[in-house]
Amino acid sequence: MTPAEERSGDLLDVALADEIELVSDLVVAASSSPRHFTPEEVDELLGVQGGSGDDSGAADDEGADPAG
Repeated sequence: MTPAEERSGDLLDVALADEIELVSDLVVAASSSPRHFTPEEVDELLGVQGGSGDDSGAADDEGADPAG
């Protein structure tokens, strides 16, 4: 393995690559929107549930009754 290959190997981090891909997807989506996204919309775009740290989306869970 050449020194250049060794250096590039140090930069390979699957979790980091996944995070970069998520951020780039969010940037693309945001650049095509004329308004700001809500935290819930960001979570949806990133494919996560409840990632904003609050339980405001808990009523959206499968089988939940939003009326209480």
